[in-house]
Amino acid sequence: MSSKTFTNLFSEITLGVLQAYARDKDVVSALKSSLPIILDSISAQAVSLFLVSADQSSLKCELCLGPVDIRGVLVPVSAGLVGKAFTTRQGSLIKDAKQSKEHYRNVDEKSGFETHSILTVPILSGDNIFGCLQAINKLESQEIVPFDEVDLDAFERLALIIGLALENVSLANNMVKDALIMKDLSAAEEIQANLFATLDKIEQISGVVIPARNLSGDFFDYFEFKDKLYFCEGDVSGKGIPAALTVARCSALFRLFVKLDLDPIKIAQKINSEIFDVGARFGKSAGFVTFCVGTLDLKNGQCQIVNCGHGDLVLTDEQKKISTISSSLPPLGVVESDDLIWECLDINLTGKRIYIFTDGLLEARPKNGASEELGLEGVKSLIKYVSNMTPEASVNKLMGLISSNSLTTNDDATLLVLGL
Repeated sequence: MSSKTFTNLFSEITLGVLQAYARDKDVVSALKSSLPIILDSISAQAVSLFLVSADQSSLKCELCLGPVDIRGVLVPVSAGLVGKAFTTRQGSLIKDAKQSKEHYRNVDEKSGFETHSILTVPILSGDNIFGCLQAINKLESQEIVPFDEVDLDAFERLALIIGLALENVSLANNMVKDALIMKDLSAAEEIQANLFATLDKIEQISGVVIPARNLSGDFFDYFEFKDKLYFCEGDVSGKGIPAALTVARCSALFRLFVKLDLDPIKIAQKINSEIFDVGARFGKSAGFVTFCVGTLDLKNGQCQIVNCGHGDLVLTDEQKKISTISSSLPPLGVVESDDLIWECLDINLTGKRIYIFTDGLLEARPKNGASEELGLEGVKSLIKYVSNMTPEASVNKLMGLISSNSLTTNDDATLLVLGL
């Protein structure tokens, strides 16, 4: 498997699929960006993604990468390794396809492609099965070698990521189609807008959410409690009403746990457990949340922050020196709290500013037609320009570029700035 960690692959594939689906409303199109990542991660000559038909009778190759294009090929659920993986819900490793009676040779005969070794795994999420992934011919230094059990385990984890992404797509799609929910959409928008508008004005902190559509999966919250400023920012997987419900839940839990006088690590642990346990109770994924939570002592400037997969934070000082702080934890809802090593960043923000933002800002593009996203370096350049401003002025200046259409983005964009 590639050098990328499971957390990085999870974030890259899942967020890519969800963002593409939110934009195009097409499942196959949304999955396209994941296939090159999978091919590279498993070091295969070819990778194919099969999705099951509506009547569950056959599996169709919807996407593939490799020397031969087999898109459109149909495999009965009773035939071949793909059919077996689907019906048994178990992955398989074939080190020599020529010796395997289970290999569905019709595809080879039609395509002219020579299969040596094969990995085939089901795409699962809880009780739901969406199809199968298949990898053919492992490559090492341009030589074909057999796959092994380590490769099978890595491939099963990649299929799990695809399954979680498709589960979120399915949930969001079904809910949006519900006519009763559609009637309540405007009310939900108003409630969410009020969530941000009713925050107290505090000199040391300011934030803005700019939704890409009706409802945002981004959120932030803050308030004073016992001489400290408690704050959080998050980005929920998925879009629309499912994401908005998770936003409301996370905000409510954040305020509850602050009032129970918990520190940032305990707050993150408990919200993580709540999200993870939903999936365990109902046997399916409850999605995930990239999340940053912390405290700022308004008397001495001491700040504690826990970053759960929320990307790099940007820190500036009075000399406009810029540094970044990376996350070492996965998003909330991915791994049980007891299985993680929790870390908290301690920093003094006297004379400094910290900028916390979501992917929508990183993915923004200048309106002048430039194809390149800002990325982290572009965002850092903009931050340097406003680093001597107050938190409120910084937020208004940077996010004003999006609200005025000087920058365009297809995702929700959120910025939270704090410091003394």
